[in-house]
Amino acid sequence: MLIMINYFVIEGSHKDPNKMSTIYKNTKKKYGPFMNKDEAVSLAKSLIQRNIDDFYHRAWVITKN
Repeated sequence: MLIMINYFVIEGSHKDPNKMSTIYKNTKKKYGPFMNKDEAVSLAKSLIQRNIDDFYHRAWVITKN
């Protein structure tokens, strides 16, 4: 049996930028699914760089099967 893993990128502003669970719901954006982890990581890096001046903005790669 082949298990498919989908990768998603979640971005937004956070109350505590080190905890994904503190994301403000009104700023949350979800991208994906991506079948390739490298694609998801690349997008997350791009989003982080685009918002480099906002300390409370983060982008996370999460998985879902």
